[in-house]
Amino acid sequence: MNVTTFFSRQARKPTGLFGRWIMSSIFDFGNAPLNRFVYSIMAPQAGDHILDVGCGTGKLIGRIARQTDGCVAEGIDFSASMVAIARRKNGKHIAAGKVCIHDGNVDHLQIPAGTFTKICSVNTIYFWPAPESTIKKMVQLLKPGGMLVLGYEDIAQLKKRRLDTEVFRLYSKDEVEKLVHNSESAFDVTTQSMGIGLSVFHCTVATKQKEQSDDCHAS
Repeated sequence: MNVTTFFSRQARKPTGLFGRWIMSSIFDFGNAPLNRFVYSIMAPQAGDHILDVGCGTGKLIGRIARQTDGCVAEGIDFSASMVAIARRKNGKHIAAGKVCIHDGNVDHLQIPAGTFTKICSVNTIYFWPAPESTIKKMVQLLKPGGMLVLGYEDIAQLKKRRLDTEVFRLYSKDEVEKLVHNSESAFDVTTQSMGIGLSVFHCTVATKQKEQSDDCHAS
């Protein structure tokens, strides 16, 4: 296995000592600008129930728990190494009932539909084997009127890096919007972009359709 493939696979699913010590630090540093961008768009508030898909070290979840009273934040990651770190970093929030970290894949998450007010994912869309199916599952987990936020890096800058294209599937912002449009129940899809230095980040935001009232039977 060459270095490019090894690093790309570790980025997808950190394992072993390299995953726990090296990738966790890379995630915390490299994802920081996009985490802040996603947080600002979600604007967590009291009463929110938020899910972070591919939560990594739990950095974003920790910020939500610290800065927002009356909000519950959950995360899910299929890397056992990341789950262990996220649970350790958020131990006091877990004990207080403000945070819950799941070990597994969101496609198989056994939580009732319509549970969350907001769902986000940061720098993970490249690794989803069936992205439309994953987005559909996330939309199902949202309450009517809920918000989906997908954060990712600009395709042009990713193409300049040594990434294994068998592991990373790169998307333009138009392609991400199309994926979301193709899922059920999502509408009002927009993309916001932010530049920091030479880097460009995107957040594709979708709002789940609210349930329509039946005027003919309204009291």
